[in-house]
Amino acid sequence: MRINNIDNKINFGYNKELNDKVNKKLKNAKGNKEMAQHLLELNNICNKTEDLLRKAEKEKNHRALEMYSYLFVNMKPSITEELNDRFPLLNYRKTELETYNAEKKARNLGEEYHWLDQITDELSDYAEMDGEFSDDELEGNSTESTASTKTAPPPTSKVANDKCPACLEEFIPTPVSPVGFVSIGGMKEVKELLEDKILFPLKNPEMAKLDETEYGKKYPRGTLFYGPPGCGKTTSIEALTAEAGLPMYKLKISKAGSKYINESSKNIQKAYEYVSEVAEKTEKPVLFVIDELESLAPKRNGDSQEDNKMVGTLLQIIEEARGKNVIVLAATNCFDRIDEAIRSRFDDKIYIGLPDAETRRGVLQIHLNRRTKGQALAQNPEELEKVVALTDGFSNRDIAILTDKAALIARSDNRRDIIADDYIVPVRENQNMKIKESQYKDKQTRPTVGFNK
Repeated sequence: MRINNIDNKINFGYNKELNDKVNKKLKNAKGNKEMAQHLLELNNICNKTEDLLRKAEKEKNHRALEMYSYLFVNMKPSITEELNDRFPLLNYRKTELETYNAEKKARNLGEEYHWLDQITDELSDYAEMDGEFSDDELEGNSTESTASTKTAPPPTSKVANDKCPACLEEFIPTPVSPVGFVSIGGMKEVKELLEDKILFPLKNPEMAKLDETEYGKKYPRGTLFYGPPGCGKTTSIEALTAEAGLPMYKLKISKAGSKYINESSKNIQKAYEYVSEVAEKTEKPVLFVIDELESLAPKRNGDSQEDNKMVGTLLQIIEEARGKNVIVLAATNCFDRIDEAIRSRFDDKIYIGLPDAETRRGVLQIHLNRRTKGQALAQNPEELEKVVALTDGFSNRDIAILTDKAALIARSDNRRDIIADDYIVPVRENQNMKIKESQYKDKQTRPTVGFNK
């Protein structure tokens, strides 16, 4: 069926410029391109549904108006939330809410426009919780978070913001950021390792020194998270930050890299020096996070002077970071592309692979419990196990998407509770989401922890 856009003379509705930006970002997304494509399709379907809704209004087609408004009101908030989390710097939710509020104010709305009130009410519930972000796009990856549990955010650095290098950004939790390990479904081995190797020495420095003296137990200079996209690497780091209650800074790859010789390594060094200064002034450890490590530390072949310089700088940073109260954490989807010297400098390499049954169960419970119509399924062990079996081979992020699709099926069926059978069609139609896990593993050494071993 072909869906035609509403008459171009009509200038209200979803913010066209904003959605063009979102679609462009999704088309050019790095990382999990299949997931980005899925979001692109969902956003276009939502916008086209609104176009049909507007057309029904114009034509005074009340039957079509009722059908499209029902679909749109149930679809728009969830998609808005997803896009707002993925591209927080666009202020997607806030901008769309302002668009609809401006329309309500400008027009004398009749009863047939009740859906506009519903949309603004839905979006208003979350708009006040939006935080402020810096100039570059952050891609939210906290699919395992839960809004039901809140803790205080990590303390800020208390260092003048104008001194912070452009390639560095302090992590500021959003309403959907992990509030600790409780926000992560399953992943028991990962949590235990992070507790032992990172949190314990932070919370018990004297005991950690005693462990080293008496037993030779050395705590890592740096930890590298690797594995397939969408399986919880970034979420684990953010949950660790919340558990530790410490400031966390992310190195922004887009700003750190440069076409000029030596400039990239200088940017990285400036970022590290700033983080070290924060640790010194606050007298607390600081987490220094490098995502997409393969971009900054690719395998050296002797041809690139800049790559060699960057790798050398990173080696020095990892080596001396502990002495300056800085904890280096890194993440990558491309373990085999990272320089061997850099890989060896990370004492702990944590493989986070496709979720096992226990983790899938935990992820499903978190996402279902966030929806009142999903709680019955989350609390029914027998039915939930059916979904756990169905979702074998899907990543944490994919399970979140499948749950969204299952929820849409339940909503379209007289707004009933979500049931296990609602996952059957989405799982069957999205087999292309599955990935070959073998291409993400370290083929030479056994990972410290991981799933589906």
